[in-house]
Amino acid sequence: MQDAVDHGSRAVERLQKHAAKLPFDLLEQIPPISVPVRGIRLAHDTMVSGVHVAIRLVNRVAGYTIDGLLFVVEQQKELAGTPGEGEASAPGAPAGRRETERVGP
Repeated sequence: MQDAVDHGSRAVERLQKHAAKLPFDLLEQIPPISVPVRGIRLAHDTMVSGVHVAIRLVNRVAGYTIDGLLFVVEQQKELAGTPGEGEASAPGAPAGRRETERVGP
């Protein structure tokens, strides 16, 4: 999933910059506004790249966080000795007792 988001973000970033290229190219050919347009293009491209860098960073952090949580859950299962099928304990039930076992007289 991480790779799909990463590749998708890179593709969208390229498309967004490509879509803005022709208008910027045309506007840069008009002498009175060519210099400001170059600055606006630079700002545009920088912001588009920044947004996609942030998307990829959050994606990476989320992926590592989920991987870590899954690792901890698996470790807890191993330490607790995962009950076999049909032997699931009720949440909060004392260790070693199944939900269907009677506790008192």
